[in-house]
Amino acid sequence: MKHLKYILLVLVIAGMSACKKTFLDQEPYGNAIQANTFYNTVDEASGATIACYKYIDFDDWWQTQWWKQVGGEAASDNEWIGINGGQGTAVQAAHYTLNAENDRIEAHWIEIYKSIYIFNATIEGIQKSQIDDATKQKLIAEIKFLRAFQYFELVRNWGAIPLITKTLGPQENTYSRTSAADVYNFIKQDLNSAIGILPNKSQYSATDKFRVSKGAAQALLAKIDLYTEDWAGAQNLTSQIISSGEYNLETFFGNIWQTTNHNGPESIFEIQYQYSTQYPNLGNIFPTTSMPGTEGGWGYFTPTSDLENAFKSQADSVRLNWTIMRQGFPVAGDPANTSFNANPAQCKSARYNRKVYVPRGERTPNGRFSKDHIYLRLADVYLMNAEAAAMQQQSAQALQSMRAVRNRVGLTTDMTLTGWNLINAVRLERRLEMALEGDRLYDIRRWKDQSGQPVINSILGPNGSFVKYNMQQSKDPYETKNLNEPQNKGANFIAGTHNLWPIPSKEIIASNGKITQNPGY
Repeated sequence: MKHLKYILLVLVIAGMSACKKTFLDQEPYGNAIQANTFYNTVDEASGATIACYKYIDFDDWWQTQWWKQVGGEAASDNEWIGINGGQGTAVQAAHYTLNAENDRIEAHWIEIYKSIYIFNATIEGIQKSQIDDATKQKLIAEIKFLRAFQYFELVRNWGAIPLITKTLGPQENTYSRTSAADVYNFIKQDLNSAIGILPNKSQYSATDKFRVSKGAAQALLAKIDLYTEDWAGAQNLTSQIISSGEYNLETFFGNIWQTTNHNGPESIFEIQYQYSTQYPNLGNIFPTTSMPGTEGGWGYFTPTSDLENAFKSQADSVRLNWTIMRQGFPVAGDPANTSFNANPAQCKSARYNRKVYVPRGERTPNGRFSKDHIYLRLADVYLMNAEAAAMQQQSAQALQSMRAVRNRVGLTTDMTLTGWNLINAVRLERRLEMALEGDRLYDIRRWKDQSGQPVINSILGPNGSFVKYNMQQSKDPYETKNLNEPQNKGANFIAGTHNLWPIPSKEIIASNGKITQNPGY
């Protein structure tokens, strides 16, 4: 609880702009903080830095976690919105009937820019402080990672976006869009700078393990390299992480998702949540939103039978059971829940996300939990390494990395795979290992098929494989009958338009037309 006062301080500061309607409306409150010389001591500067972490996930779950799940999974072939008849604007995104007035997209955009404003203000405050230079550079490196993380979220959702690298003065509140390539280059600069300064995970004390490490910056940069198709860069970075000895795969897949597993051996970057009776609203509420009403939840984000079938195609029972809770089946890791009741009448698929589930004996009275949100982990790094190697025709290396992940869950690996057979095997492995963790939509957007077209174009759309499965082939007893959420999910996807989200219309208006709309909206 030592750092709560700094977290609460930053939230109060952010509250000054919480009701702003666009990111261009932000006021220069960062300068006011600096004028009050808040960063006079190492303790103050470090506390302000720690408070910044909560802006990745914390400021308002409705604006951050909610959209990350809609945008990362529910708009793909992995998830339905789930609850029958609920949250129309989320359904619009998941079913590609949205427009630039969608309030959830607008809120996510504004929240990210609010966090970037906080990061810029904190960097500027620390830069002007009188603390020792080594500490100053280390704290700034942490915040640069967080800023890079948020700009990555922006650019992979919207493409070209306004790039704001300092706090805005009263006359500096109109920016045009910066190309996606230039945004990615800026992100890479921030991360490369951080890599040269940040300590290894093992160099942090037990109470500081949550802080950004060199490995976290390397892992995020490797992911950026995949998105920009710098295969050699991604392979080099991931190889460094794997060989560093700083991280190890959990021996059992289910251990990753234990509520008590904070900053475990596999974790590279995760956002911490701490529930307490003194501050009951600081816990993670996402498990509650993703459980059925029978478990005290809200019933959103239900896995598809298509995803379940992908696990079954590999006889992957371990990851299936620890990823998807199914009607009538025991819940993995919860001896008190021997026959899961998904409340099928109110659930599109009668399936729920086990990775975010909290066992009955570990729940709190108000539905917020000390369950962390893992964003980067070693299995992800192994699969990034496998993908980068496969894309460079380095089959042996790709197979070695993929096998490390499959071995953990008792699956064999065909070590003769090459070419596109290997690439597709790595992509399937990534879907299974990382399912429901927020990457699926962005993976199928960035992946190209043999003709050079985005993979999403063949999965979604009126002739997409996922749409054809649901409309013509599926015999799932729940999805085919619970039609309050339409069965033709993805049929409205338009290639070339829905590969990005629309820029919120209010931002375009507020910029006096300097910010332009994405094609097709």
